[in-house]
Amino acid sequence: MENSGRIKLFGREFSRKQVCAAGAGILCAALLIGCGAYAISHASWTGDSNAPAVSQSKDDEEQDMVLSLEVKADGWDADTSTPVIAHIEDADGEVDFYTAIAANKQVTVKVGESGTYTVTFISPVNADGSIYKVPSKKVTAGKADKTVATGVTFDKVDADKVTKDDLTAIAKDVAEAVKKGDSTLTGDKGAEVVKKFENNIKKNPNADAGAVEKETEKAQETAKEEKSDAKTPETSDSKKSDSGSSNGSKKDNGNSGSDSKPSGSNNSNSGSSSKKDDTPAHVHKYDIYHPAVTHTEKVYHPAVTHTEKVNHPAVTHTEERSICNGCGADITGNEQAHAYNALMAGNKACGAYHTVYNTVTDSAAWEETVTITDSAEWVETVTITDSAAYYTCSCGATK
Repeated sequence: MENSGRIKLFGREFSRKQVCAAGAGILCAALLIGCGAYAISHASWTGDSNAPAVSQSKDDEEQDMVLSLEVKADGWDADTSTPVIAHIEDADGEVDFYTAIAANKQVTVKVGESGTYTVTFISPVNADGSIYKVPSKKVTAGKADKTVATGVTFDKVDADKVTKDDLTAIAKDVAEAVKKGDSTLTGDKGAEVVKKFENNIKKNPNADAGAVEKETEKAQETAKEEKSDAKTPETSDSKKSDSGSSNGSKKDNGNSGSDSKPSGSNNSNSGSSSKKDDTPAHVHKYDIYHPAVTHTEKVYHPAVTHTEKVNHPAVTHTEERSICNGCGADITGNEQAHAYNALMAGNKACGAYHTVYNTVTDSAAWEETVTITDSAEWVETVTITDSAAYYTCSCGATK
């Protein structure tokens, strides 16, 4: 209320000069407070302690940044092939995680900050044991509704061209990936991915099944371990027709099935949280029995023989002969006639004879080589084991 140039405020009277001075002071204080608040807010996303790889605008703060990828792999099948595993890293080492994605479609992976990321890949394995030659890519993160997908082409390697070392290396890489895996490579989902890698790798005749099983069993156990700091960035399919209104282009849209980002990201606007799973750690219980698979076959065993030398002696007989005492002639059977004729001729010397015994050979001695049969030929029925008996856990691990 005015009275003689004075103003009444809060039950007290003040001059006009006092009111104007007080108003000016209040206005200055408000300006100082406002500027300070802006400086604090600005520092939260541009300060050195949390500087992104590439500066973000204020519009970028309102949603998380994504990598948009499209892996092209001829022959890859969503139902029978393993997923592609992408390893995503930033230059500072603050972002370092693996995620499983589909091939032959555009997908987005939420990373939290704008910047350039290095993406390397673990080759998927098809149902016939074929794999791919995989490159690495530099990918720039940005808004989901503005980022153009980076195309990556995998060159297929037919199953018969894949070596044992190639397949074992993939199994080892998968085991390493689940250690830093996001939600696609942990828990039951991760164990399922590892099992699919194992099954497809072992379908290749060149695979070292023992080495592969060793790596994948270790990977399944790692995937099942409780990870309070598991990195779970949102990974989703991108559809251009949706104009960025779904598939991870906005925060909290609920389409990705993930509630946090990689723990390496420091963006305060990402809305991420490392959520600890209260489910108890899985303990393998190998109580599902799988009997051996067998079949029978006929096996022929030939006769077992050896040779020996057999000596056959000569065959002989003895003959009795009459020999003339005078002329020495053999007069066997003609003894009397020979003596008579000799006497008639005045030859008395041939009037007598004597007997001798001669050995006659009917057949000479000889040697024969003969074959002796030690055991006759026979047929055996044998049982062949196609796969040994084994036990499995409910999670798919084998023993």
